[in-house]
Amino acid sequence: MGKFIDTERDGHILQITLNRPEVLNSLHAPACHELSAVWDMYVADDDLWIAIVTGTGDRAFCAGHDLRDGFFDPMPDTGWAGMSHRDDLHKPIIAAVNGIAFGGGWEIALGSDIIIADQTARFSLPEPKIGFAALGGGAHRLPLRMPHHIAMGLILTGREINAQEAQHWGMVNEIAPRGRSLNIAREWADDILSCSPKAVRASKIVANQATEPPQTKKVSAALELKLSAELMKYQDTTEGLKAFVEKRGPVWTGR
Repeated sequence: MGKFIDTERDGHILQITLNRPEVLNSLHAPACHELSAVWDMYVADDDLWIAIVTGTGDRAFCAGHDLRDGFFDPMPDTGWAGMSHRDDLHKPIIAAVNGIAFGGGWEIALGSDIIIADQTARFSLPEPKIGFAALGGGAHRLPLRMPHHIAMGLILTGREINAQEAQHWGMVNEIAPRGRSLNIAREWADDILSCSPKAVRASKIVANQATEPPQTKKVSAALELKLSAELMKYQDTTEGLKAFVEKRGPVWTGR
């Protein structure tokens, strides 16, 4: 059991649980470093073939970046949630989205291969509403996963969609009855286990290169780091975080 991330092994399956329910399983830098170490372990262990990631409780999968605790603290070199800048996650990852998946929470799901959504799940990239951008893979991956103009509408407004809308746009593999997203994820994991693990990994490598060639992914990661550093210097970013904490609307100045 970790401090912020719980792990449980069941045969060839690794269950990863984001465990900060008091803040809707949002992650801060220490949690992201801990999660990065979990992914390192998953990659290195030949006996682990599939990972399922979920959140504690029935309200949230992950509400994104913890805006009240060290927002400007550095992320691990592997990126947001220890995964957005990796190129070694060749084993399957299933996201059991058991509640809201906002900001970085949706980015974790986007970094997964299969998404099972509780019928109450909601998805959003609300970063612009607090003066930031979805630079943990969200702004990069969403236009690759759904029609361009639909994706841009969500990225530029921070609007949210429910599980049914997400499935309509091909963002969700299956909608689970309330409270059963993890159970359905395990059924998908069992289906994957019926296949050769080496063949599954080879298939994922080829499929990922078709949608995100290594060079394109490398350029995107560098651009995300550059833009993140720039945004942290702006007055509007400070104002957005302050307004969020103070529970008021931000006053943007464009500076």
